[in-house]
Amino acid sequence: METWITIGIIVLVFVLAIIGFNIYRKKQVEKLFVELKNSSKQVPKSKRNSFILLMLSESMSASPRKSKRNDHMAKLNNPKYLEIQMIKMGKLLKDPSTAENKTAEQALKLFRDYQSWEEKSLEENQKTA
Repeated sequence: METWITIGIIVLVFVLAIIGFNIYRKKQVEKLFVELKNSSKQVPKSKRNSFILLMLSESMSASPRKSKRNDHMAKLNNPKYLEIQMIKMGKLLKDPSTAENKTAEQALKLFRDYQSWEEKSLEENQKTA
């Protein structure tokens, strides 16, 4: 009897931890999307999608190595690197099957999620206006 109670408590704690992690992750992704939306306002409309995908890709590749953040940011300040990456992201948007690695695939998934989030936020803004 006591073992069933112990197992039940362990399962309950595990389920609550998963729910808490999902809520935390959802808030972090929404925070990222809001930052992306604000920063993409400065980019011309013709390059906006490539820029958003580039920022998502850079955030995905920078997250595992947070200690080397300064090196990563220095690359983004180089106009040649930025232009080459924008071209690469444009090609990736035209043909998503050419994703070279897991980071690019994750960035494309986040990009699709961003687009659906943006559509939902536009619909909510229109309903409230």
